[in-house]
Amino acid sequence: MIPVDEFRAENREIRDLCEILNLAVSEYRLQNNAILCELLDRFLARVNEHLTHEDRSVYRDLLKQHTEDGDRIAQKFLGNTQELKRIIGEYRRGWCRKNHSEEEHERYARESQEIFRLVCDRLNFEEETIFPLFSRS
Repeated sequence: MIPVDEFRAENREIRDLCEILNLAVSEYRLQNNAILCELLDRFLARVNEHLTHEDRSVYRDLLKQHTEDGDRIAQKFLGNTQELKRIIGEYRRGWCRKNHSEEEHERYARESQEIFRLVCDRLNFEEETIFPLFSRS
């Protein structure tokens, strides 16, 4: 059985980081701020750890249910996990690595905010679709 409470705790931490970072990345003067860069690295690491943690237990347990619904959700879950890992891998290379012009910074801030939205969408999917499947079991 998956550790739903552990995943919910991970989700809370990731959401908290998203909220703070979403505001901070828009500030041009903070683009190379050591604390912001540390929080961003922490966020990216936590998301990656969370996805890996879930991949090891949730996906397998969804398939064990042997239901059409479980299989469909498992495939959506796996596809989303792979896509998020790809996006985050590409994103990780740009922030806190060099000084950006204001125009580059604005583009990067929008990209960052889109990643935060995608991650929160994933967390919502987990909370609303995945975890209830295991709470009913």
